[in-house]
Amino acid sequence: MDYYKVLGLSHNASDEEIKKEYRRLAMLYHPDRNPGKEKWANEKFKEINEAYAALGDPQKRKHYDQFGTTGNVGDIFNSPFTKTTFNNIMNDFSTAGLGFDFLDNIFQGTIRNRGRTVSFKDFIRGGGVGFEAWPGAKIDLSSIFNHNDRAEHRELRYELTITPTEARHGTVKILKARNGKLEVRIPPGVRTGNIVRLRNARKILEGQTGDILIKIQTA
Repeated sequence: MDYYKVLGLSHNASDEEIKKEYRRLAMLYHPDRNPGKEKWANEKFKEINEAYAALGDPQKRKHYDQFGTTGNVGDIFNSPFTKTTFNNIMNDFSTAGLGFDFLDNIFQGTIRNRGRTVSFKDFIRGGGVGFEAWPGAKIDLSSIFNHNDRAEHRELRYELTITPTEARHGTVKILKARNGKLEVRIPPGVRTGNIVRLRNARKILEGQTGDILIKIQTA
């Protein structure tokens, strides 16, 4: 498969052109925008994800250009370059009111987490815990991908990326776990590196003692 052809680009396309075209095609091939052609749209979406997994990371692109190696659609999560773009696409979908359920089929059998194959839904939940966007807000999936949810720790630590406007004025997010949801109020004036401590929050979500610490990142 010629990944450049899949994205409709020349071999000398810039990194920014590759990213821009991938985001455009992701919106174009979303099944919700192709009623009656969902199966075709799923296949096209899978193709562009595989292509971007190879071309969106500079090192992988260099290797592909030299050796023509094939990619894996799940590899898109294994590079900070492609993972960030995929996060932006998820926000694009959310803003446009498009669903995410079809991604379970797109990434079926391709994502490995902690030594086992997992569904896309389980992967972004990180094993059951993740942030949901408050209505009208955007959530950075890195806050889900990068969390540490080892139960043996008294304190759980998460990273949450918010916009400069949210940091300036404060915002509300929902921390979601298997046993419930917890409203998290981010105070105005926070900066990157600030910690929001939720005292005894593990008791509410998990029935265990311990605080939850949220490290703020602004983007």
